[in-house]
Amino acid sequence: MASTRDERDARATNATPTIRALDGRAFVHDAADVVELRERRRVIGAMVGALPGFRSQDVARGLPLELTAEETALCVERGWARLTEERDGDDAGATGRERATEGDDATRDDALKRAKARAKAKRDGRGWGGGGAKRAKSAPATNVSGWEKVVAGESSFVSVPLTNDGDGEEEDARWSFPSTREERERYAVFKDLHDKSFYMTSGAKFGSDFLAYPGDPILFHAHYTVRIVSWDAVIHPLVIAATTRMSNAARKNFVVAAVRATDANGENFEVRYFTMEADVDLSSNRGY
Repeated sequence: MASTRDERDARATNATPTIRALDGRAFVHDAADVVELRERRRVIGAMVGALPGFRSQDVARGLPLELTAEETALCVERGWARLTEERDGDDAGATGRERATEGDDATRDDALKRAKARAKAKRDGRGWGGGGAKRAKSAPATNVSGWEKVVAGESSFVSVPLTNDGDGEEEDARWSFPSTREERERYAVFKDLHDKSFYMTSGAKFGSDFLAYPGDPILFHAHYTVRIVSWDAVIHPLVIAATTRMSNAARKNFVVAAVRATDANGENFEVRYFTMEADVDLSSNRGY
């Protein structure tokens, strides 16, 4: 156990996790990178992959880990991970196909003709009923790919590569989040709470923006539901009452994160927090 922990600590100090961006989403595919981000950086994310052989595929998820836009931006800003762009989308697939077929049409036609000729020669050399005729063994063809062997009848199996010419090529990517005023306010709250040692996850199921945990969500329940509002925004009292009662029913405190810009350009923000608590004395049983 000690050696395993030493190896993990050594890797944590020497290796930089890789985050792959694909169609505006960010994924971590390496299990060691997931452990590194969770244990040392308090970056949680959500597993979105399937577990092979696991019956309840809708209960437990596996790699890859998908990070939120805020988590990705924080990792890139702090230098906790390297953001790369995987050539695995439609454009990359088209590029790979063009690269694979560029200048190879004539070669492919010639290969197909040779394969058909070998198949015809093999059929003509057979005896009555499809077999029995004795013939000299022909020398094995050279430079014959798997699909040519199948067409020629020389093999029933073909080795299909799991990668394309365009796969595996990575280049440093740029994360566009945050780009709007709303996104910058949201990121300011996330970063501020993260700097206060909270673990952050989505709060959508409680009608809020974030759930704030005092420790790893595996070990702790969330203590706060956080709702982000602009400093000069107007919140309807019914929204405050409904959200406060719902958070209180889930044994959490409802927190309003009020954000205001500290400069004219709206690039830097100040966050103030207000906690709302349900007044248990003013219950519906008393007519209020």
